[in-house]
Amino acid sequence: MNDKYLEWQTVSKTRETNSAFTYKFEPVSNTQKFDTSVGQFVMLGSELTRPSKSGEQVREFVQRAYSIASSPLRENIEITIKDEKPYGYINPTSGLADGFAAYFLEQIKIGDIVRIRPDTRKDHFMSKIAEGREKDIAYWSGSNGAESARSLIQYLEDIKDTEYKLILFYSNPSLYINREINVIYYKWLLEKADKLNNFKVVFTFTRDEDVIKSNHPRIFYRRGRFFSNIDGTIEKTLSKYHGNTEQCFNPICGSSAFINGTVKLPDGRIEKKHGIMQHLINIENIKPEKIDKEQFYLQITG
Repeated sequence: MNDKYLEWQTVSKTRETNSAFTYKFEPVSNTQKFDTSVGQFVMLGSELTRPSKSGEQVREFVQRAYSIASSPLRENIEITIKDEKPYGYINPTSGLADGFAAYFLEQIKIGDIVRIRPDTRKDHFMSKIAEGREKDIAYWSGSNGAESARSLIQYLEDIKDTEYKLILFYSNPSLYINREINVIYYKWLLEKADKLNNFKVVFTFTRDEDVIKSNHPRIFYRRGRFFSNIDGTIEKTLSKYHGNTEQCFNPICGSSAFINGTVKLPDGRIEKKHGIMQHLINIENIKPEKIDKEQFYLQITG
């Protein structure tokens, strides 16, 4: 890991949902640039003011890992930030407001300088794609894991390599909350699926009783969880929507519950059920070398 922080300037802020925004950053000079690839992340840091347990406002440097949400072939970097904890929540252990996003969203303005520390690993979860070794891709995303998929879609637009094929399996609780779309990149994904012949998207909603019907050949909607029919029987989701299960590479990004079924029970005990990884192996008979995962989000409640 590179421990050097670089200075980048905030140039735009775009609303994705009521609680998520995509920021665009540009280097303050050529010396602050760095190379990246599809699937990598950065440590994003800034001086933020947060309340303490005593009520005093404390200003300090705070950082958090974020997947890059833009193509590595583009000049600027885009990062999508979702408000993950209530503003003003105080961690009883540290005595400080335990959060990054709420304070970043409130305090960082267009023109402000942030600090970015790039990830220099060569073996990240989409390294095989970045190196061109895997071109038939089924990307599995939880509601908080679509940033790298966005980067990949932009990358496919940039390289125009017809050998690459991507199907995005994207799980969210609901399409709408209070009549507002609550799926990050939703309209953008529809536009890309309509434009790119080598890209499909499968939306599934775990809490919605009714879902949209689609007549588009590359846009699909379904209810419930992947690999489970509405009646509780097993569904071969990958086979159903992709077909060529032996050849495709399966990167997975999301919470521990989404990836490997790890959940935290009300009494604090940890229970491991079945996530996307186990379903791919046990239901679809996918070889482990055709699966990789990214798991920045350490919360285990999904």
